[in-house]
Amino acid sequence: MRLGLPSLLIALLSVNSIHVWAEALPTTVVGIEDALFTRHSELKVAREQRDEQHAAVNTQKATLRQLNKNARRLDAELGKVKTDLARDYQRIIDDPTLDITATQQSYQQAWAKVKQNQVQRLDAQQQLEEKESQLAQKQAAVDELMQSIQELETAKLRARADRLKKELRHQETLKVSFTNRCQSSMTLAQCDQQTRDLGLQKAVKQFQTRLIDSTSEAQIARQHLSDASLNIHVLSHHVTESGFYDGMRYRTVLDVALESRAPERAACQLLGLDTKYCFAPGVGDSELSAQKEIAWVSLTVRSNQYDDHVTIDGVSYGSTPLEVMLPVGKHTVMIAKEGYRSFQQEINIQSDQALRANLYEYENRLKAGERFADSVKGKLKAPDLVAVTPGQYYIGENASHQVHLDHAFAIGTTPITVGQFETFIDRTQYQTDAELKNTCTTIKDSDITAIAKSYWRNPGFKQTADSPAVCISRNDAQAYINWLSQRTGFHYRLPSEEEWEIAARAGKHTQYWWGDEFRAGEANTGWSGTPWSNISTAPVKSFAPNPIGLYDTVGNVWQWTNDPRGVAKGGAWNFSPDMAAAHQQLFIEPSASANYVGFRVVRTVK
Repeated sequence: MRLGLPSLLIALLSVNSIHVWAEALPTTVVGIEDALFTRHSELKVAREQRDEQHAAVNTQKATLRQLNKNARRLDAELGKVKTDLARDYQRIIDDPTLDITATQQSYQQAWAKVKQNQVQRLDAQQQLEEKESQLAQKQAAVDELMQSIQELETAKLRARADRLKKELRHQETLKVSFTNRCQSSMTLAQCDQQTRDLGLQKAVKQFQTRLIDSTSEAQIARQHLSDASLNIHVLSHHVTESGFYDGMRYRTVLDVALESRAPERAACQLLGLDTKYCFAPGVGDSELSAQKEIAWVSLTVRSNQYDDHVTIDGVSYGSTPLEVMLPVGKHTVMIAKEGYRSFQQEINIQSDQALRANLYEYENRLKAGERFADSVKGKLKAPDLVAVTPGQYYIGENASHQVHLDHAFAIGTTPITVGQFETFIDRTQYQTDAELKNTCTTIKDSDITAIAKSYWRNPGFKQTADSPAVCISRNDAQAYINWLSQRTGFHYRLPSEEEWEIAARAGKHTQYWWGDEFRAGEANTGWSGTPWSNISTAPVKSFAPNPIGLYDTVGNVWQWTNDPRGVAKGGAWNFSPDMAAAHQQLFIEPSASANYVGFRVVRTVK
């Protein structure tokens, strides 16, 4: 397809905008961190602009599809009136007085509509090409920023290593005193020499401690000190005082000049970095420069679509099916096709391997964060829900695991409350596991303790209708969900562990949706400084929601998932803040009930 003139101009202009970040990198850690902050801010804006342009492209595609649909309808109408006109021309041969003006006008009007539609389609196609060209330009800006950030991250690692190298180049004179109990069999000279040697050892240890403590990243360096050699040299020493001072103990006072001659790789070892960051690119010690034999294997890639596009580790390989030779190890494979959701997976290949991907066509779906609630028979209202859309998400500790969510779902904005659960009980007369067992458990003095005659109405602390329902086993939660599905006509269920974490993180890569550090007073956990901490649950919506509008994804109550092992997520009012991090799990028997475990629902979205 040819580019229109405006599209061609934009494409040509975009060539000059690709290398906007090809500038000298800062060399200091602080300078690099400032640059990284700026780049991340620019990347956020660039991604927003790209996403807006992507939406504009999709809108224009929809417009063009509608015009093409109209074209088929108009062609059919033109064919019909053309047939009518031919028929009337045939009839006028037999009846010259026949008036065919109306048929001629109908034909002319139909033809005019077809021509108008052709003009509209041509204009819409040109606009689409221009918008796609602009999208490519904005994607190039995003890619360039990401490359710049990667370069800065690498530069930061080298800058950290260089900074520590300089800090390790240090000389100092220390005054140390060492007292020694010499053996009675030793001569005075032997006692003096032994005490002096032990004093020098003490000086080396003190010098090492002072040296590490004075570095910019002392805490990290201390953790890895056993992995590195600082190569400390005693340049000279001078005894300023020595001798027995109580008839039994011998003391020596020394002035010791010391110097650290740490090897090049020591800075990286102390920081826990790959040793390559302590050498200039392409330069290193024998361990770095030694070539290693690497095996190459065959990877066969197939998909369920034609005319797709395969990229492996950022390199284009054309369409499937294909076979490519790769070195053993980890590789990122992406398969894309216009109008379909892309497939991306990191694979670790150690032998010949085949990979098959299924690409699914985009559909009209709910927007991420869109809120709604179903009606329940009997003029009741189902729990408020928030939509979560398909895409790439990061979960697990430190958000280190990338997953592809291939379906949309809607999840409750809050855990199910006492009031909502009471409605279910009143209409079904259901008895919970805690009621049948006449007990619900709690944590007391770090032990799981059963509370007799406790259940969801009386969990061991005061509640309101807006408090999250607790003392609920997974069996009880499933009973509520079955009732809700029956009353609404929609399929409700418990979330999977992956779905719960995706929704709780709300696209963030941090431990909590607001950051990596827990904030006192921001959620109801144990020892978090709220009026309910270590006392009871808090009413739902007592704290700010996460970015997509979910409450209590950090603390208040653990929430059941559909994991058959009995996994709950989210932390609770009597657990430490660390346990409320998005990746944490609580394993609990599905039939068990506790006054720190509740649930929230998920509704399937087709």
